[in-house]
Amino acid sequence: MESVQRVVVAPHEEIGRVNPYVHGHFAEHLGELVYGGVFVGKNSAIANTNGVRHDVVDALKPLNIPVLRWPGGCFADDYHWRDGIGPQEDRPLRINRHWGMAKEDNSFGTHEFMEFCRALGSDPYFAGNLGSGTPAELRDWVEYCNYDGDSSLANERRSNGAAEPFDIRMWGIGNENWGCGGNMGPRHYAEEFSRYRSFVSNYSDTKVQAIACGQNDNDWEWTRDFFEHLHTRSYGGRLRAVGGFAIHYYCGTAGSATEYTDAQWIELLSKSLAIEGVLDGCRSIMDQFDPGRKIPLICDEWGAWHPVEKGKPTGGLYQQNTVRDACVAALSLDVFHNLADTVQMANIAQLINVLQAVLLVEEEKCIKTPTYHVFDLYQPHKGAQAVRFESLAEEFSDGGEAAQHCRARYLSHKKFALRAAHGSASVRDGQLCVTAVNPHPTETIELEVELHRAQWSGEVETVRLAPDNIRAYNTFDAPDQVKLEAPQQVQPRGGAVHVTLPPGGVARVRGAIG
Repeated sequence: MESVQRVVVAPHEEIGRVNPYVHGHFAEHLGELVYGGVFVGKNSAIANTNGVRHDVVDALKPLNIPVLRWPGGCFADDYHWRDGIGPQEDRPLRINRHWGMAKEDNSFGTHEFMEFCRALGSDPYFAGNLGSGTPAELRDWVEYCNYDGDSSLANERRSNGAAEPFDIRMWGIGNENWGCGGNMGPRHYAEEFSRYRSFVSNYSDTKVQAIACGQNDNDWEWTRDFFEHLHTRSYGGRLRAVGGFAIHYYCGTAGSATEYTDAQWIELLSKSLAIEGVLDGCRSIMDQFDPGRKIPLICDEWGAWHPVEKGKPTGGLYQQNTVRDACVAALSLDVFHNLADTVQMANIAQLINVLQAVLLVEEEKCIKTPTYHVFDLYQPHKGAQAVRFESLAEEFSDGGEAAQHCRARYLSHKKFALRAAHGSASVRDGQLCVTAVNPHPTETIELEVELHRAQWSGEVETVRLAPDNIRAYNTFDAPDQVKLEAPQQVQPRGGAVHVTLPPGGVARVRGAIG
């Protein structure tokens, strides 16, 4: 069955600039992400530079990853940065108590991570240890990384091979401090944030952006109590020290990573769209204390979280990645674009072999997941001006179980539009980029992209992720089961661009407008 789905884009109705950081990523010391995924050591038979895999760098560079968060996650509040500097043979052997008691030999530390970021062209975002560390420890890490003058810490960095400062601007003051980062209440954390922030200083020309731990999911009480406590206890002065507020939202799972019914397909996609309500709700509370929106709202962990793949350690969070996950990524990115005036950074969890990864790596093999291809497809949005995108759906599903999840996530005012294309649009230098997802598990749609008070100028480029099976995924033996089709040049008909989208299909339409 095929139906026509009209969407209307208003290029002159601007929302805000899409911060490239909303296409950010996250790399935690967890499972097979860092060790084996990014880092194999200098003596590995796998091609590498100082231990960092060439194939991984080559695969990730085309994504132009704008920002990469490290070293955690839960690992961050148990990580002591001095363990990961200096000669490899002198670094201590620890255990990763959060993730399966795995051995942590600290062979991948500050310098190795910075080399990886520079190879990718990514800005670093460090998560500091508040849970088991001290303000002095975090203060020293900032000085070690950022000071260009004469001090013992700066000179130690130089002796370890980095003559110039790393200039790390973004520093998380703890991670998930309502849970694995210390099981704190919001007011207790507000006090700890202020104490740590007092010692996390600017060095040389690098102005530190201190990012606070935000709410989990729809925990509005955390956000309200954190901001209210900082405001009332200091007449608003301590609020100025908050350089960002980072929430976490996982849409979870429905079924398993590769086995799910059509109803479970709908359930997970509806839960992924619920991130919009969580972000809206959080920002509305923040606006009461920060009406000028000087404190950026960040979502530095998001994505699907399926049961660990059979045969893999439960503490490693390894999962396969299907067309359904590609739709989760596309729907989430579209939400970030449509909230360009609200969300300033987002980091999908996680980069390689863990949760909703963009790469899967096994020994010498490296493959791209369907989620990778969505990030590639959506690249033109980065840094562009988001504009209004409207889907004109004639028929909405009642959602069943999916609608119940939406209501639970405070989206009761929006039914999940099963027969509606979901998407976003942006403009840069006279070029309009439109992305859209067909969320229906069985029906093909003909997408009809119309413009309001504008028109397409000549041919338009279309690119599709068009799977023939909504349960398709890539394997090491068949790495290209799901991939982007070659770009096509199409001529608008009747002022609209037409693109056919199969179930679970994702499309990009891009062209000049007048």
